[in-house]
Amino acid sequence: MSFYQRMSKKKKIITITLTVIIVALIIFRLLLPTIVKNYLNKTLADMGEYSGHVEDVDIWLIRGAYVINGLEINKTTGKVPVPFLVAPKIDLAVEWKALFKGAVKAKVAFFDPVLTFVAGPTKETSQTGADGDWTEALDKLLPIEINRFEIHNGKIKYNDFHASPKVDIFVNQFELLLTNITNVEDKEKALPSDLTVSGSSIGGGNLSILGQVNLLKQVPDADINMKFTDIQLKALNDFAKAYGKFDFEKGKLSIFSEMSVKNSNVQGYVKPVLEDVDVLDWDQDGPTFLQKVWQAAIGTTFAVFKNHRKDRFATKVPIEGKLDDKIDTDIFTTVVRVVKNAFIEAYQKTIDDSVSFNNNGEVKEKKFLFFKVKEKEDE
Repeated sequence: MSFYQRMSKKKKIITITLTVIIVALIIFRLLLPTIVKNYLNKTLADMGEYSGHVEDVDIWLIRGAYVINGLEINKTTGKVPVPFLVAPKIDLAVEWKALFKGAVKAKVAFFDPVLTFVAGPTKETSQTGADGDWTEALDKLLPIEINRFEIHNGKIKYNDFHASPKVDIFVNQFELLLTNITNVEDKEKALPSDLTVSGSSIGGGNLSILGQVNLLKQVPDADINMKFTDIQLKALNDFAKAYGKFDFEKGKLSIFSEMSVKNSNVQGYVKPVLEDVDVLDWDQDGPTFLQKVWQAAIGTTFAVFKNHRKDRFATKVPIEGKLDDKIDTDIFTTVVRVVKNAFIEAYQKTIDDSVSFNNNGEVKEKKFLFFKVKEKEDE
């Protein structure tokens, strides 16, 4: 066999080998979405009391990403008529910003997800997600550590199908951005991750959350401010009738909160503000005599304890304790705050800037009516 014949034979072998490899890669690429989909569905099939399913998977090798289409998670051990989570599209991709810093991390974006919590008289008819085995499923669903997490145009719902009337309240147009989760950018920063949340609620309320967190600790540290403003109370009438046996004729609700978590110590407050509230319409048909008496009592409570110059009813509920203990929400302090608001001052419609991550754990001053007591946090 001549030299040229041997070279020609080698070329044929190389050509055939490369052709087989290319064809195999093409076939593998075509089958890969189905392989990944079947893998995900097997993983999601058993998550404690929940089970999940995806409709389709798209693979984008060039940008290092895959897209999950049609994720749905349902509770399987009870009688809940709605899914726990519906996510039409989830985009998982390599975060190039982190990669350029020498870290292989992922970014995840949920588009148009709907998360539904359900209250019911029994565990079987309730849906909170607490009984789901999520850890293993999430590890397999997201094989790379997440450094950036996004939610776009989401919806969070609360339903009670067993109440009378049925309760359906929600926050929609929900946007969330959490960055630098694994602290790729600033190793010295105590709270390296930035959190931004916004949304709109039933009754036209506006939700805004700004904060910094450290999710690398076993019990995450955090410094968070929240404003939930201008919720029209009439939109909450089903909720009020179901749980309070009264309804609102008019009024607005705003909620303000600051919360700090440092080394498992929690300090903060929740401050609801009710404005221009009317809870009884005597011309309304339907309520029984006893219901009207109850509504009148509620209305009298608002009338007595509101600040009459500003037509505002407010209180400030302090929250403090350790996350491994029961958080203390002092009822006595709550009542004192209500009375103070009624006869001394109306709380301003704003965050107080009275809670700081840096001051969490320092000596604090508690007020008991006419005297003060200083306390020091446990070391």
